Amino acid sequence: MTTIAIISDIHANLPALRAVLADIHKRKVRRIFCLGDLVGYGSSPVPVLHLTLARCEVVIKGNHDEVVALGEIPGHYQERAQRTLRRTIDEVSIHERKLLHELPTQYMLHLDNKKALMLHGGPEFPLDQYIYPSYEEDFQSTFDFMELIDVDVLFHGHTHIPFVRHQSGRVICNPGSVGEHKRDNDDRASFILFDMETFNAQLVRVSYNAISVVPKFKAKNPLVVRR
Repeated sequence: MTTIAIISDIHANLPALRAVLADIHKRKVRRIFCLGDLVGYGSSPVPVLHLTLARCEVVIKGNHDEVVALGEIPGHYQERAQRTLRRTIDEVSIHERKLLHELPTQYMLHLDNKKALMLHGGPEFPLDQYIYPSYEEDFQSTFDFMELIDVDVLFHGHTHIPFVRHQSGRVICNPGSVGEHKRDNDDRASFILFDMETFNAQLVRVSYNAISVVPKFKAKNPLVVRR
């Protein structure tokens, strides 16, 4: 079976992750790859970390994962991100920080004659590069880079905005976000099913009980109002 599931940016949202994994299981897709940011923002970093590691074939390190692993929060991060990252650093154990630290920053998947590069941000800065669907110059430079290193598919996350872009036989895919998905004005979790043989990409949206996240989140973040 050449279809794989690509998830990203779970951000400690356990109900969303469970819903996405259940949907993938229902579709009988066995290979799951995660593009990082398991922690940050949400209220369940520890169970999300362990469930993701247990269910995914490969888990890539995201910028929030790196921050929690090192215990150092960059000053340029927005206030909400800083607050939730401080809480996460206090909550996780040394063992869990080590697990995050040991995650790879990129992974190359080989399937038949195809090569897919997986990372969190972008090829120039794997942890923290933004590639938005509206920035044509970023797309062109990324496709040029893919041609240079002979990569057929690039999977990346970080922006929380899903898209698929084809050019000259190559594909760039962003699965959007499992747990912090409202940046693209949709209340559902998102991921991508990708056929490595046909290059067919299917964006999947999954509804989940978001209300169950709110009380726990507010208890740990009393100043945050989620809508």
